[in-house]
Amino acid sequence: MRITHLHSTFVSPWGGAESYLFSLAAAQGSRGHDVEIVTAVADGQSIARASAVGVRVTVRPTWRPYAPDRRGSSGVARAVFHGLDVLHGILIPRAYRRVQEGRDIVHVHRFQGVGASILRARGAATVHTAHDFCLVDTSSTTLRRGVLPPRLGPAQRLRARIVSLSARRATVIVFPSERTRRRHLELGFRGGPALTRVLPHGWPTPLLPAGETAVPPRPRFVFLGRLQESKGIALLLRAWAEADLDADLVIAGDGPRRAEVEAAVGDDVHYVGWVDAEAKGALIRSATALVFPSLWPETFGLVIAESLLLGRPVVATPAAAGELIVDGENGVVSADATPSGFAAALRRLAT
Repeated sequence: MRITHLHSTFVSPWGGAESYLFSLAAAQGSRGHDVEIVTAVADGQSIARASAVGVRVTVRPTWRPYAPDRRGSSGVARAVFHGLDVLHGILIPRAYRRVQEGRDIVHVHRFQGVGASILRARGAATVHTAHDFCLVDTSSTTLRRGVLPPRLGPAQRLRARIVSLSARRATVIVFPSERTRRRHLELGFRGGPALTRVLPHGWPTPLLPAGETAVPPRPRFVFLGRLQESKGIALLLRAWAEADLDADLVIAGDGPRRAEVEAAVGDDVHYVGWVDAEAKGALIRSATALVFPSLWPETFGLVIAESLLLGRPVVATPAAAGELIVDGENGVVSADATPSGFAAALRRLAT
């Protein structure tokens, strides 16, 4: 089959959506399919990793008022970006008008920066995987001041209606979890003629180096992911200080909160930077538990799946735990997403 994966950006360091996209494309390519990744922005490292597994990357730039890693350099820039987002929910950008030609399937992962009009099935079957909440919200999380409101404002509802005009003409819309599907419905999403399915991400057991990883002499907690506010890295650092455990915290990742992590490094806090797949597997196996303090309702949580596949429990916030973590069985779910609540969860598992 001729398969195109479309993601608005393909830039290192990867988050969960990019990692899943790459893993899926590589698996399809290994089965003899003609696979390409189409994106508006890519870096050399990501292109090289895809090329190494036989997946080509095609860059089709679209104009945007700020770089994808800037998160909006000003209020005006953000307004322009989201204005274009609405416009491209109606009119497909010129660079993407022929993206379905000659393909059997176009799998859209993230469309913000390209436009929801790319979801319309015209010349090929179109699949959309909801890695976040961009079908109903520009924030991708639906959080407002740390709270999940039952209804968003009029501007967001208008945008969601425009997006739905294209989403209704997709072939299939995939939600990685039932909770994600319910949240979309709560905010008014209706797929219309498009099929909707709940399909958890398939994920391989992480790579491990040769030989068994040594068990640490005292409890060790590991964080893996983007160092950003929504992933709860600041919450984790405050909770760790409050927990006052005779244990180690190892943090792996990169992102805008890196300076805070580096400042917290000491006798019991260790920062190892961004790690590759094999090192990630070794870190998880060396841990007493993985910590996942995300503040927003994770659609799936690939790092949780990786930890469970390697036989390690997870300490998570209620928003992060989703349907994967059952408190007291395969991990500990904190009472709330506060430093004291997460500190109590850490102490509970450590003892």
